[in-house]
Amino acid sequence: MSFRSVRVFLLVSLLGGVLPLLAQPAAAQTLDDVVRYSERFPAPGGPGAGRAGAGLLSGLGAPTALFGNPAGLGWLSGSAIGGDFSVLRARSNAQLTTPDASRTVDRTVSDYSLGSLAGAYSFPTARGALVLGVSLHQSNAYDRGFDVGAANRTNSITDSFLPSAFSVDEEGPLFESARSELAYESGAIDFSRTVYEEGGYPFFPAASPRAPAVDGQMELEQRENLLESGQMNEFSTGAAIEVAPGVMLGGGLNIAFGSYTFERFYRERDASDLLPPEDPSNPETPYDPYFLEGTSLEGFYEYRLEERIETDISGVNLRFGLSAQVTDALRGGFLVETPTWYNLTEVFGTEMQTDFDCDFSRSGAACPVGGVDGFASGSLTGSEFEYRLRTPWRLGGGLQYTQNRLTLAGDLEFVDWTQARVSADDASFTDLNRSIRGLDATLNYQVGAEYAFGPTAVRAGVAVRPDPRDESFRDVDGQSTDADRVFLSAGLRYTPDEQVSIYANWMQERFDDTFPSYAVDSSLGESPVVREDVARNRILVGITYRP
Repeated sequence: MSFRSVRVFLLVSLLGGVLPLLAQPAAAQTLDDVVRYSERFPAPGGPGAGRAGAGLLSGLGAPTALFGNPAGLGWLSGSAIGGDFSVLRARSNAQLTTPDASRTVDRTVSDYSLGSLAGAYSFPTARGALVLGVSLHQSNAYDRGFDVGAANRTNSITDSFLPSAFSVDEEGPLFESARSELAYESGAIDFSRTVYEEGGYPFFPAASPRAPAVDGQMELEQRENLLESGQMNEFSTGAAIEVAPGVMLGGGLNIAFGSYTFERFYRERDASDLLPPEDPSNPETPYDPYFLEGTSLEGFYEYRLEERIETDISGVNLRFGLSAQVTDALRGGFLVETPTWYNLTEVFGTEMQTDFDCDFSRSGAACPVGGVDGFASGSLTGSEFEYRLRTPWRLGGGLQYTQNRLTLAGDLEFVDWTQARVSADDASFTDLNRSIRGLDATLNYQVGAEYAFGPTAVRAGVAVRPDPRDESFRDVDGQSTDADRVFLSAGLRYTPDEQVSIYANWMQERFDDTFPSYAVDSSLGESPVVREDVARNRILVGITYRP
């Protein structure tokens, strides 16, 4: 997930029990969703993974050809079955930068899964070729995460909850923002009727490093912990037929399914341990001025925010391809892929809790070490929403040149992102679809090589997936960058006889990303931001058998 849209903050507006579910449904979906569920690996596994997918669009003679140009099935000299096991290790070098500090931490998450399982049956024919194939393969993975913290003496996440639009009745404030209401219920912000009746702004944050009473002595320890997980898979079936000497025509039906989970835990604690004044009638700075109106709780100690999004995904699309042996050494191919029509179901929610230094209703230890429990509100499974996504069309082509023991391959794929659409039965996505029309069309490309010596072959490749959002931001080193994805790959194949091939492939995906922890007015200083350098390493070990 690209975190730049602060998608999870928008999801709060849909919390069940705070606002009706369908009051603002489009706010829960963003350009990030469109891009995330439309992207995929350059290759799912098999021999193409070691070349970063290069050769898949020209027509690869392997069962996993269904992932690219299904016409490649026709180049199989006989029936085959194969599969591979995938190990994914995602490392994130994340840096949290606040107005007052910066800290960088590495985090690694791992996943183990089936990379692909595919088979093809070559029908005996007097002339030409007719091949039927079936494949189950992983098309994308979302695993990544970071856990980083830093000090902030300038602003607080509770500043971002202060409402700009509200009303007041006899019982208290009424909020137009569900996020602000949730913060009020959990004690992250408070309301003063006295200030309201005097004509002043009646809300104030739980933590206020700029308050005169603090005298610049409040230091907040802020921590961001995020984790993404899940994967997309495809079940594909298709066939290829030789329609003329050296010309293959193929097509395939692909059923996509998978899940995506986003989890965020944010914590903010008063590391300076400021307490309310011992004598409220004659306070001496510095002290924590926060009180929760209508209770005996005083002094900010800690705020915690937990957010979760769980998405179930299913869809279907079609691929059609042509592959021709132009010369003995050169093969070319062309691919047309329809949009994938997805149905998505999201279950999501937010929980907030604020703890305090003191509870003066208790006798004895009114301000115990570690504070006292305050108020909590929200639910991690409080909302559910269903919507549909139509991904863009894809047009691609490739060339593969083989001479002696060397094979060179390259593919190009055109994606017009403006053709994507989001819809739902009871919601309008006019604004989001208008934003989609502002996306850039992209040209994906991948190049690779393979060299064989005896029963052994080595492979290498590179693939580039430009970001259609075309946004720039600063990376961990402070340099301007974007979210283009680059894949590097290498592989080794060993063929002890004509029936068995054993291979091991490595593919690394690299990209930069950024995530604003929260947004505050510029008068309150810079908003904290997490910058990431992400590297996903995928190792595939597999075998192909030809009976």
